[in-house]
Amino acid sequence: MLKTKNLLAVAIISLCLNPANAALAKTSSESLSATNIYYQAQVPQNKEAIASFEKGENFYLQGKLAEAEAAFRQAISLEPNYAQAYVGLGNVLDDQGKPQEAITSYKKAISLDAQDPVAYLNLGLTYARIDNYPAAIANYQQAIKLDSKYTKAYYLLGNVYYYQDKFPEAITNYQQTIRLEPKNPVGYVGLGNVFYAQNKIDEAIDQYRQAISINPQDAEPHYYLASALSSQDKTAEAIAEYQETIRLQSNYPPAYFGLANLLYDTGKAEEAIANYKKAISLNPNYADAHYNLGNAYYGQDKLTEAIKEYQIVIKLQPKNPKAYTGLANAIDDQGKPQEAIALYQKAISLDAEYGYAYYNLAITLTKVNRPQEAIANLNKAKRLFQAQGNQQMLGKIERVLKQINNRTN
Repeated sequence: MLKTKNLLAVAIISLCLNPANAALAKTSSESLSATNIYYQAQVPQNKEAIASFEKGENFYLQGKLAEAEAAFRQAISLEPNYAQAYVGLGNVLDDQGKPQEAITSYKKAISLDAQDPVAYLNLGLTYARIDNYPAAIANYQQAIKLDSKYTKAYYLLGNVYYYQDKFPEAITNYQQTIRLEPKNPVGYVGLGNVFYAQNKIDEAIDQYRQAISINPQDAEPHYYLASALSSQDKTAEAIAEYQETIRLQSNYPPAYFGLANLLYDTGKAEEAIANYKKAISLNPNYADAHYNLGNAYYGQDKLTEAIKEYQIVIKLQPKNPKAYTGLANAIDDQGKPQEAIALYQKAISLDAEYGYAYYNLAITLTKVNRPQEAIANLNKAKRLFQAQGNQQMLGKIERVLKQINNRTN
């Protein structure tokens, strides 16, 4: 009595990224024209301080963070009340992964110049990055109060509301972004993500297409459009959009992952494997890609390769029940049922609602002549799949129960 391999194929589909929860490596919100790196405040008289500040600004724009930090600190040492230099230092500290130091620097800038909307915006952005959403909202709103046409503040405020599933508020701010800059795609992308999260897929697709019509070379809306089309089973169109995303931004792992999922679903396992591997080459810690690569190998009876991928997932995500179940399946197929049983039990200990672990455990228990335990686990799986309305799995369970009863009677 064998486990059906397509049980794992189901997981490949289910792990496809939600576009609203993904972000390209460099957010296109940086293109909003209303955003300036620094507020045009009163320039200090100390020429050496100004020169150091300008050096810091240039280093920052080049991505030379250590040099930028030194230059901004030098400007501050020469002119202790140089508010813009504190904003610049905050930017550098935040980009270096030092949010608390960045917050202190932004607050110092605000204490020196409370009319600087950029200081409030950047302070809000740092709070958002550490998930302090109330503080982020308060600072974005203050930036808008100081500059009612500050497009990026509306956009980032929309993002924070979106992250909290406050969709009406997110929509309001994305729509304001669009009103201020109707020829910038980012507001349309944000609005599309809100519609997608509400399962309004057609509306989301309209927004993504609008963004693409404005800037066809922007990879972000192509990626989101691909995910939306995939959710409607428009596979060919979705594949084309993932491929376009990759053409425009070849170093974005989720695009390869999404493409690989669709290729696998259409029976192109080798092409899928190549794309999973590409995603992993760009992000070696991409657990979902390792997991689905393991599934693809398992579907080809490449058990050694599958086991390696599942083990990587477990190392990256020690509490992932699907990875333990996948590993158990492969090890069971290698003729090691006792090891497999322990792994299924581990999966169940991590997620007592994971029906596939109970089902596959039951199959293995049947193979080692433990029918009563098998029946108990099948009944647990049955209750879970009934709650999910999974008729396919319920049919399989009934067939296995019948086979066990025929053997024991």
